[in-house]
Amino acid sequence: MSDIYFDLEVIVRFLRSCAAGGIMLLAVAPAYAGGPSDFHGKPLATAGLGQSAPLAVNLSQDPAWLLYGFQRDGVTYLQVNDLMGNVQLIIGNAGGTYFVLPAGSNRAKVSLPEQRIGVPAGAVRSQIYQASDFSLVRYRSGDEVVWSVEAP
Repeated sequence: MSDIYFDLEVIVRFLRSCAAGGIMLLAVAPAYAGGPSDFHGKPLATAGLGQSAPLAVNLSQDPAWLLYGFQRDGVTYLQVNDLMGNVQLIIGNAGGTYFVLPAGSNRAKVSLPEQRIGVPAGAVRSQIYQASDFSLVRYRSGDEVVWSVEAP
């Protein structure tokens, strides 16, 4: 009779382990499904920031640019790459405050809602991305370029 109890105890322990493992898999599944969602329902990546070809969705509305969205620890990052994969700039947003990361091969001029810089005279405006709370725009006049985060 003690063999039956031993067998039942082993079966119960096994089933508890399987149940716990299944719960753990369900808990981490959203992270593997693409991370947090934002930006017109497209998922934002949680890793790969600064890479030339990150595993992230291209959010750009301008075919001349690649725009990748990342989110980590409550901070959203937008990385702009040219079509060759060169990082042009990375903009962060934490609680509605925008900032520029020191990334990319060139020194991009960036105008932020909290720190505006002038747009070159006669500049051509290209909208890279439009959301409900901001736009990312590129102004170019000759060799002079200004990227601009514009809030309504």
